[in-house]
Amino acid sequence: MKSEMIAFRSNSFFSYNQNKNFGLLVTPYQNRKLPVYDWYNYKHSFSRDLVIALISQFQLNGQDRILDPFCGSGTTLLASKEMGIPAQGLDILPLSVFVSNAKLMKYDRKKIQIAISEIENLLEQKKIDCGVCSLRKELLIKWFPEQILDKVLFIRDWIEKACDENLKHFFLTALLSILEEVSYTYKGGGFLRVEKSKRIPDLKSTYLARLHKMLMDIDIVDQLPDTQAKAVEGDARRTTYEPASFSGVITSPPYPNRHDYTRVYLLELIVGFITREEEIKNLRYFSIQSHVEAKKRYLAEDYHPPDSLYTTLKELGKRSLPNKGIIKMLEGYFEDMHLTLKEIRRLIRPSGKVAFVIGDARYGGVKVPVGDILVEIGNNIGLELIEKILVRLRGNSPQQMKVYGREPIGEYILMWERK
Repeated sequence: MKSEMIAFRSNSFFSYNQNKNFGLLVTPYQNRKLPVYDWYNYKHSFSRDLVIALISQFQLNGQDRILDPFCGSGTTLLASKEMGIPAQGLDILPLSVFVSNAKLMKYDRKKIQIAISEIENLLEQKKIDCGVCSLRKELLIKWFPEQILDKVLFIRDWIEKACDENLKHFFLTALLSILEEVSYTYKGGGFLRVEKSKRIPDLKSTYLARLHKMLMDIDIVDQLPDTQAKAVEGDARRTTYEPASFSGVITSPPYPNRHDYTRVYLLELIVGFITREEEIKNLRYFSIQSHVEAKKRYLAEDYHPPDSLYTTLKELGKRSLPNKGIIKMLEGYFEDMHLTLKEIRRLIRPSGKVAFVIGDARYGGVKVPVGDILVEIGNNIGLELIEKILVRLRGNSPQQMKVYGREPIGEYILMWERK
């Protein structure tokens, strides 16, 4: 199975690297077909071969250390580990940290097989008792058929009581990965949407199929280099790492597109990690200001908005916008990006490399040149632009297309070097 993974890298990575055809690699398309990488994926994430291409371009090796301050579902960490390079990941969402670490752990096949048999037998009971799941059930009931939800919460309760930390990561990741499939929901356009007429599969067979699929993959995890790679909860704007402790950064911060991940991944957060609405609100309010409900968490005293941002905001002020909080959101977003890039500069060694996957935005027909603004911010804090690669063009949202037509906006890889 390991050779399958290596072969995939050889067959795809070199062609992408030589041609700089990164269009598909800034999406999770490839990861959906790769063992372990496909255990859980964010809708808005990049693929494993992009990380390997950037590692090659930055000439990183096992003596280096990589940081992903927005680690998402762990692609940078797992690809770095596959290449034998130590890596650290940060994320404000407990979901991201958990599923990232699940992909990095080694597992005992026999213990997993025994646990699968146990939960299979328990799910065959005619009556499923949710036990102390009432708090979660109250928050989730509108998203699931009640019988399905009772089984989801029963599995969650069993994981908490019967599994050690290692098994918990395996079995809970499997459960989180099927929640959308067994609920009334689907993720679309940055929102969690409801479709009551949706055909919902049997939970037991869906969950067991997922577990057995993941079980087939654990030989790959066990054969990866014994290289340190781990995700922890944290904020990219202010970290506790020592200065100059990383050789490179490969990441994709939230785009300023109003997508609130605490809403998009609400089911996973509640089933896995949260029992009170206040906890959700705290995550929502103190995330990067890429959506209108986020609030300022840190003050950047040395931040001066770039001229290109000032010009854009002035033009936006003349337009009819879909939400009156968009201008304030953009002001806060770029202040947060200043804090993030400044912290990254502190953390990387002299001549260390940084890669950001980022996309422009459009509101009221006005293009927000996110890539150009970030280049200016980076330059102001001592990050020298190496390259800005346009990887693909994306159309407007359907709402804007009706009014302004299909004017595409760019998605980029920005590469910097610490001066």
